[in-house]
Amino acid sequence: MADRILIIEDDADVATFEKMILERSGYEVRVASTGSAGLEAEPAFKPAIVLLDVELPDISGLDVCTSLANSSDAFILMVSAHSSENDVLRGLGLGADDYIRKPFSGNELVARVQSFLRRRERSRKTDQEGRLQTGGATLVRDFHTLENDGKSVTLTALEFRLLWYLAENVGKLLTRAQILERVWNDVSGVPTRVVDVHVAALRKKLNEVGAVMAISSVRGIGYRLDER
Repeated sequence: MADRILIIEDDADVATFEKMILERSGYEVRVASTGSAGLEAEPAFKPAIVLLDVELPDISGLDVCTSLANSSDAFILMVSAHSSENDVLRGLGLGADDYIRKPFSGNELVARVQSFLRRRERSRKTDQEGRLQTGGATLVRDFHTLENDGKSVTLTALEFRLLWYLAENVGKLLTRAQILERVWNDVSGVPTRVVDVHVAALRKKLNEVGAVMAISSVRGIGYRLDER
C-alpha cells in the first residue's frame, strides 16, 4: 500500500503541483483547500505526512498544526511563502517536524518526504551494545566513537550527545533551544553559539569517517541531520 500524504493548501496551482509530484513518486495523495477540511479529512485518511500551508483562508495553519500534533501520528511539514522566523519557530514548538519555503522544486519536496519516511521505517532504537545506526555509520555509546566502513573517530562527550540526539531525530529540524535543553540541559545560561561550534567540529569528524550524512543548518532556526 502506498504511503498517504494529505495536502492542506488553498492555492489550487500549488496544490496541483504538489499532488502531481507526489503521485508521480508513488504516494497516495488527498488535497484539502481549508484548515477545517484538512482536520476533517485526516482521521479517516490516516496520512503518514501532512503538507500544511501556514496561511489558510479559514483558520491559521499554526492552529491546524496544534490540532494535528495532539491527535495524529503524521509528520507535519509546514509550507509557507511569507512566514517570519518567529512563525517557523512557533510551528516547530507546536509540533511541526520541519518547514519548506515556497517556491520549492519537486525534487526538494520528494527529498523531504523520503527523509520523514526513512525516519519512520528505520528503527533507531538502542541495541544491547548501546549502538545507534544512521547514514550507514554507527555511534557506539561505550566508547564515544563514530564508526563507518572500517574507520573510527572519537567524539567528545558533548559531541557524542549532540550527534546521538540529531540521529534519533534524523530529518527533523531541531531548534537551538531544543538542542540546548536536551544536550546541555540548559536553555538560558549557555550561549547558542556553542551549538554552532560543536556542529562545526562534528561535520569535520563525519567527513573523517566518510559518513553518508550531513548536518544541515537553517539560518536563524537550528539544525537537521540529513542522510545523503
